[in-house]
Order: sequence, then C-alpha cells, then structure tokens
Amino acid sequence: MAAKKKELNLCIEINLLPADFRHQKKDFSWILDRRIVWPVVAIIVFIFSAFLLFGYMNDTRQSLQNALESTKAEIEKEKPLLNKIKELDSKIAIITQKRNALKSIQVSKKRWVILFENISAILPPNMWLTALQQTSAQEIELRGTTYDFSEVAEYMVKLEKQVSIASVTLVTISNTKVEGEDAYTFTMKAKIREDLGLEESKE
Repeated sequence: MAAKKKELNLCIEINLLPADFRHQKKDFSWILDRRIVWPVVAIIVFIFSAFLLFGYMNDTRQSLQNALESTKAEIEKEKPLLNKIKELDSKIAIITQKRNALKSIQVSKKRWVILFENISAILPPNMWLTALQQTSAQEIELRGTTYDFSEVAEYMVKLEKQVSIASVTLVTISNTKVEGEDAYTFTMKAKIREDLGLEESKE
C-alpha cells in the first residue's frame, strides 16, 4: 500500500499535445496593477469634467446669446421713442437759443433806453449833441456844440453821476461859429456800466 502511494506521488502530468493545440490560461492580473488603474481613472475623470465644463460653457453662451437677442429686440422696440426724445431735445435746444436771443435783445434794449434817457435828460440849455457813436462794447463817443464853455465841464460832471455811465473823458474842444456867434465843439468818450439793464431784466 505504501509502495502504491509512493508511485502515485511520483506521477508527473505530461501534455503530449503539440504547442499549437495547447490551451494556455490568459493572465489578467495587469488590469489590477495600480500603474494602469490610476492613470485610467484620471483620464476618465478628466474627460467627464471636460464634458461637464463644455456643457456649462455652452449653456452660458446660449444664455448670453438669448439675453443679447432680447436686448436688441427691446432696443428696436424702443427706437421710435428714442427718435422722439432726440427730436424733442433738438426742439428744446432751438427754443432755448431763441429765448436767450430774445432775452439779450430785451436787456440790450433796456440798456440803450436808459443810456439815451440819461444822456438827453441832463443836457444844459445852450448845448446840443451832433453825433453819438458806439466805439466798443462798453464805450460811446459823444460830439456836440455849446455856446457856453463852462457847460462842457458841467455836462461831464452830470454824466458821471448817471446810473448808465461809469466815467467820462474829454477828447477835444475847439472854437467854432454857429450862425455868426461864438461857440465850442467838443468830443468826449463815456464808458457804459457793465451791469446796466441787468437788474431790470431780472425783475
């Protein structure tokens, strides 16, 4: 009995099939190798994340595109109103310009009315003006004749006291004859006050 067991233990399995017909077991142990598993997992995660990011970006782009189209539609819808506003602004600008022009004319008119009243109201009895000319924005030139030499100085003093005149300067004075009588011709310049007529226009 012991001899038979010994014989059985010494049996060796020999496959006598040719090499082409031999059945070999496939080795799949490499699949579980960490050097293979982790890179594959990383690639899958990367691809999945890229897919999600692409989807999110695509949705965002579409949302922005829709918002842009909606805004364009609203602008087109409100375009007639914007044109109306521009037209009204243009009309308001024209009206404002005309109003300022009228106001300027009104102020200028008041200035000259006051100025002429001041100049004529204080003329001495023997004096008359022969010319009045505006030489600059704030200056006028007066030319006149008088039979009394002292009236020239008197007129200058009275002019400087008027609300329309800032100062008076005598330019020339000379002897002349008027209908055979001795007389004097003079030229003087008067500066107009800058605020003349402004107070009245505010009222």
